[in-house]
Amino acid sequence: MNKPAAGIQIDALATDLDGTLTSGGQPLKPDLVHAMKRIRANGVKLILVTGRCSKEAVGIAGEELFDAIVAENGAVLTTGSTRRLQIPDGWIDERTRLLPQFEKGCEEVIISSSIENLPLAKRLVSRLARVQVNKDRLMIMPLGVDKGSGLVSVLKMLNLSPERTACVGDGENDVPMFEVSGLKVALANSVDELKRRADYVAGRSDGEGTMEAIRNLFQGSSDPTP
Repeated sequence: MNKPAAGIQIDALATDLDGTLTSGGQPLKPDLVHAMKRIRANGVKLILVTGRCSKEAVGIAGEELFDAIVAENGAVLTTGSTRRLQIPDGWIDERTRLLPQFEKGCEEVIISSSIENLPLAKRLVSRLARVQVNKDRLMIMPLGVDKGSGLVSVLKMLNLSPERTACVGDGENDVPMFEVSGLKVALANSVDELKRRADYVAGRSDGEGTMEAIRNLFQGSSDPTP
């Protein structure tokens, strides 16, 4: 059990990756990794929730730091040795139909593309899919799958409560994660919608903003080791 400065019981910290833990696909800075390891050692479960595919996310943030990874905007869930794909009925055929129109990436379930293809994506998707915009990217998603649904699923797998989960994000695709989390943190570089929904808005951006949030939510957790 962990009581942050806000007085709210927090058992899990769910964080986005790009624009939240790091920027430009760079590795996480050592001081941020240290702060996250400190709160994890005190019993807080760490969950990475990202729009990237699992391979890219692990390549940037590593795997050993997290108790669970929600990849592809909620479509691919990993906890320990358990891996689950969120694939609604009919989605495989729909994805097969759409994929040739967009660049093929490392994603297994969703389709990720440049925001320049937004008009094309909106024109092609059927009732089985929706288009999720996230800053300079777009994702074509199966209905009912998002960061919120993915986070709730892994919290159940870890026997944790959304009400005792804090989340940190910066982009439009983090809104569903904000909707299910008990404590919401936005950063200086977050989109306005997240700032409006947030319980706390950090004064800094990217990993520095997340460090600030950890320092405020978990007193002393980001202090350097003597």
